[in-house]
Amino acid sequence: SREGVFAGGDVVTGSATVILAMGAGKKAAKGIDKYIKEKYGEKAEA
Repeated sequence: SREGVFAGGDVVTGSATVILAMGAGKKAAKGIDKYIKEKYGEKAEA
């Protein structure tokens, strides 16, 4: 793992359904948003 590098979807979990991929994407987006906001001094929404 490297700071500021994100991966998701099939590369992380292997093949899955579209529904699972959408859920994983939403979770990843929240984590990326939190990381960027905290890194640049904005308060992240939880």
